[in-house]
Amino acid sequence: MCDIHQVDNVALIKLILYNRGVNNDGRKLSREVLEAYRIRAVELRNEKHYSVKQISEIFGVNYESVSRWFCKHRRGGIEALKQHKAPGKVRTLNLADLKWLEKVLKDSAIDHGFSTPLWTGTYVRILFRRKRHTDLDRTTIWRYLIRLGLSFQKPEKRYSQQDKKIVEKWISKDWPKIKKWARENRAIIYFEDESGVALAPVIGKTWSPKGKTPIVHVTGKRGGVLAMSAISPSGRMCFRLEKRKINADVMIEFLNQISAQHPRRKVGVIMDQAPCHIAKKVKGLNLSHRLRIFHIPPYSPELNPDEKVWRHMKHVTLKNHQAQDKKQLGRLVIGALRQIQKNPKLTQRFFENYLT
Repeated sequence: MCDIHQVDNVALIKLILYNRGVNNDGRKLSREVLEAYRIRAVELRNEKHYSVKQISEIFGVNYESVSRWFCKHRRGGIEALKQHKAPGKVRTLNLADLKWLEKVLKDSAIDHGFSTPLWTGTYVRILFRRKRHTDLDRTTIWRYLIRLGLSFQKPEKRYSQQDKKIVEKWISKDWPKIKKWARENRAIIYFEDESGVALAPVIGKTWSPKGKTPIVHVTGKRGGVLAMSAISPSGRMCFRLEKRKINADVMIEFLNQISAQHPRRKVGVIMDQAPCHIAKKVKGLNLSHRLRIFHIPPYSPELNPDEKVWRHMKHVTLKNHQAQDKKQLGRLVIGALRQIQKNPKLTQRFFENYLT
C-alpha cells in the first residue's frame, strides 16, 4: 500500500482495489496507523473535497468510523484525532473497601451470619451487598482477593474436641524431651499409624469434552484392607498389612518388627492414643531396654507425619484404582507402600516444616 500522505489518482485507485478485498475492520490496525489515517482523512476532505464514502474506501474502514473522525475533528481539532492511552475501567472498590475486606476475611464466616466457616466468592458477594451496598460479579471478587495476596486453598481439618493447651504443652515440652532422649541414647524415632484402604477409590479429575462427564467404572463391593506403617525423619519406613482386627497383640507384633530393623539401636515410637496403643500390654514394652513408646495428644493427627503416608497413597498412588476385590486391593496397597519405602526423599518430605 502506498504512503497515505502521498495519495494521487493512481494511488487512490490502487488503494480502493486493495481495500475492497479487506474486511473493513479498523480494530485489526495498529493505533499508529489509525492515527495517521484520521489525520490524512481530514486533509483529503479539506484539500481535495473527497466524500466520506470515498475516504472509507481509500483506507478500508467503515463509513461510520470515518464520520466519527470528522465529528471529533470539528469538536477538538487535530489533537482530538491523535491516539490517547485508554483510561481503563474505574476500580469498583476503593482502598477503604479493601482494608475492610482484608480484616473481615480473618474472621470465620460464621461470625458474619453464614452457616459454614469457610469464605467463598458467594459469601463475599453477599457480604458486600449487606455491608457496603455494592454488587460485585464473581470475576471482580476473585481479582480483588488475589490483589490481597490470597489464594484458593483446601484447609486442613482440626477436631473440635482437641485440647489446645495439651497440644501446646506437647509441642513446647514433651517433643523437646523426646528429641533429647533420642540424642542421648543415639535412638531412632518413628511415627506410627494405621489406616483402612477402601475398595471404593478416590476419584480424581480428567480432561473431557465440555458437557460430557466422564465415567470411571469401580466395584460396588464394600470393604477394604487394613495397613500399618511407621516412618522416621531420616526416610526409613516399615509397614505391614493386617487381616485381623488391630488390637494390643497385633500392635506389639508390629512394634517388635520395627525394633528388629535396628538390632543395635534403641527405638522410640510415637503414636496416637487409640485403644490398642495405650493398652497395658503395649505400655509394658516401655520396660524393655531397647524400645520406648510415646503418645501425641488426643484428636491431634496433624502432629503425626505418618498421616501423610495414607494421604499420599489414597489421593496420589491409588487414586482411581481399579481393584475389584480385597485380594487385588491388597496387592495394590503393598505396591504403593513399597514405592514410598524405596523413596526416602519422599518420606523425608512428610517431615518438612514439622513443628517449625
